[in-house]
Amino acid sequence: MRTGTSFARDWQLLKIARSLRRHDVAGPLVRILLADASGDLVDRVAAIAGKLGEEDGTALIARNEERFDPPTLMEGLLLMWGIPCDSREAADGSMVITIGGDGTALQETFADVRVAAPYLAGYARALQPDAALTGDAGRMTLRFPPRG
Repeated sequence: MRTGTSFARDWQLLKIARSLRRHDVAGPLVRILLADASGDLVDRVAAIAGKLGEEDGTALIARNEERFDPPTLMEGLLLMWGIPCDSREAADGSMVITIGGDGTALQETFADVRVAAPYLAGYARALQPDAALTGDAGRMTLRFPPRG
């Protein structure tokens, strides 16, 4: 406790800190901007989200060992972010990660699904350049072709 402060004040601050959720200004701002946005603005925001995903993916690669497995990293990230997903190997040897559900987890993690898809696609491409994301807001699929 700092000198000159009271226990009651510190206790009140502790109670506030425990009861408040994380303060997020960017999420509501993006939702409001995209709510009535022109197609051009939505495209520009999506391009920025994709670039940010690539930058974050590249930063993750820089911190990982040389022989990392891109689909395992991507699945781990999704689960860490609270986004349920299913991973399976396709007949052609590709690893396929399906993001399903009602979209609630995506909305809790990202401000808008129109931001989520390009961000995740950029992230996946940074992990493995030939990775691809398909789908829409309801169901997205990340495909990681076999490395060889």
